[in-house]
Amino acid sequence: MSQQTLFPIDDTPLGSPSCHDCKLCQVRTKIVFPTHPAASGILAIGEAPGAEEDVTGEGFIGKAGKKLDSLMAAHGIARSQYGRANVVRCRPPGNRKPDTEEKEACLPKLAAAILKFEPRVLLLVGGTAVEAFLGKGLVFDHVMQSRRSPVCDLGKAHKALRNGLRPLLNRQEGLLCVPMPHTSGLAWNRYAKDGSRWSEIGAEQVALAVHQAKIAYDINRTSRGEKLL
Repeated sequence: MSQQTLFPIDDTPLGSPSCHDCKLCQVRTKIVFPTHPAASGILAIGEAPGAEEDVTGEGFIGKAGKKLDSLMAAHGIARSQYGRANVVRCRPPGNRKPDTEEKEACLPKLAAAILKFEPRVLLLVGGTAVEAFLGKGLVFDHVMQSRRSPVCDLGKAHKALRNGLRPLLNRQEGLLCVPMPHTSGLAWNRYAKDGSRWSEIGAEQVALAVHQAKIAYDINRTSRGEKLL
């Protein structure tokens, strides 16, 4: 278990299987709670816990999570310095995608976590997380749009997120979302429609998230009247 603090947003005791908002409560081992973005201001959001996460109650600890750790480390960001969350907090059987009922039950909790943590950037890892925040469409197309502007249009987000996240739109920099491909080996080694490797695009998107987080940090400092070096 990492030393990063876990935050049960809805006052559920950490590790207590007390949420019964959807049928995943019948098959999970542990609820996987979000972790705080800490110094980096980046909150990575995936689809759902995997088998290892289900057993330990800690997110992003499988191979895909370790890949994201290495991408962040390349920018000097340790695992304890960025946050992790998922669209749903409990593992769907057989690692299937979360269904409509499960997402609608859990996304308001994710919105509450985001409001509590106030991350500077949401790093959306994989198609399920990308669609929840940015709407339907190809991950590649959302990637290209984020390079033009990473500001999230909440009108396209899942209805369970819209109202909960609306207060963040009052921030000067808006709600910043950077989509990237899933870091699993199967997805990572494929090619995008422009011929680029998804692994290259993923690394570039992590760099974009780090860059945007720094810009947002500088904007906040300037708004408070602090001088930048």
